[in-house]
Amino acid sequence: MTEASVVAVGTPQSFRQSIARALEVEPDEIGWVQSATAAEELLITGYNPIDVLVLSPEVKEPDALGLAEFVGRQAPGTAIVLVRDHTWNGLLPAAMRAGIRDVVDMTQGNEELRDAVERAIVWAGNLRSLTTGGSGGAAGQKSTRGRIISVFSSKGGTGKTFLATNLATSLADITGEDTAVVDLDIDMGDVFTYFGREPAATIQDLMELGEGVDHDAIRKVGVQLGDHVWAYGAPPDPAAEAPAGEAVGKFLRAIRSDFPYVVVDASVDYSDSALVCFDLSDSICLVTGLDVVGVKHLSKALDTLLTIGLPRERFRVVLNRADSKVGLDSGDVERVMKIQVDAMIPSSRLVPTSLNKGRPVVLDEPTSEVSLAVRSLAMKFTGSVDSAEPQVIPTVVRKKFRLFSRS
Repeated sequence: MTEASVVAVGTPQSFRQSIARALEVEPDEIGWVQSATAAEELLITGYNPIDVLVLSPEVKEPDALGLAEFVGRQAPGTAIVLVRDHTWNGLLPAAMRAGIRDVVDMTQGNEELRDAVERAIVWAGNLRSLTTGGSGGAAGQKSTRGRIISVFSSKGGTGKTFLATNLATSLADITGEDTAVVDLDIDMGDVFTYFGREPAATIQDLMELGEGVDHDAIRKVGVQLGDHVWAYGAPPDPAAEAPAGEAVGKFLRAIRSDFPYVVVDASVDYSDSALVCFDLSDSICLVTGLDVVGVKHLSKALDTLLTIGLPRERFRVVLNRADSKVGLDSGDVERVMKIQVDAMIPSSRLVPTSLNKGRPVVLDEPTSEVSLAVRSLAMKFTGSVDSAEPQVIPTVVRKKFRLFSRS
């Protein structure tokens, strides 16, 4: 009898129930992660080998093929089964070339899915038995990595870029370590403006960074903005095509491998690049002001991101201009959101003044209330103060089940 570990990949979370029904096991015996990027993180950070990744119909074909290539490099003992709910003309040859073990048409019922997963389990088990120590690849080997903190708001004008730039500057100042700030707002990114600089790279330059790139190549594409602060971004171009999620994931992993802290100014939408960013983030700061529209956007953003499987404990709620007398307070936000407010940043004329100077306010006016509030948030991320800060561990419930154990 062979023990196996099977993980469902992709939304909805109920997809793992479909796999469990096909294999005639309990749903909690099948693991689950929300995306191909999250599956890659699981393979990087997990200690136990995974036999089979079963990709849901919601996983886009480029992401599926990209994951297969990643698995081939990092965990060649893991098999991939791709599930589709429509005709996949022309997909099978490309899938096989990428290393996907099988493509299953769900319209044919559970029998085909069960047979495909069981074949994949046997293949993975046989391959692992031939490898030294049965490790089957890179699973169980942790790579050196920094922490990614993303800053997001689906509403403009909340202070998202202000927080990202000043948070990165504070982290660098507190830790004395090199910190990267990444501008993923391809359309209208303003990260460099807060430092009085302009980006030098193109979006193609950034996306060419990937796994295994060396320190010099990473620093060559970035711009050093001050002591221990580096920025990565391209000139904003509303007409530019957003990069593919897979490329963004490789880029962020490359930056993460070279910096202890990476702060990402995320785009204001739910594009593939933004979702990949969230999958890789250790923490996600959701920013809003004290107004009904801003709180509504924040509530919708939280619901949306929870729906796709991101864990609630990964989120941090930041109230910007929190001392505004507008009839709302932090308690109102907490009641609406049903989540704790983690930081309150006061209004200050120093913020636009520092922007016009091209110097982050935490450096220009380090003793001001607004600077101290940002610094206090940064200290939570560094562990300098008590914090319930979670480690980023892919949301996966993974147990063992015995193959062919159906009664």
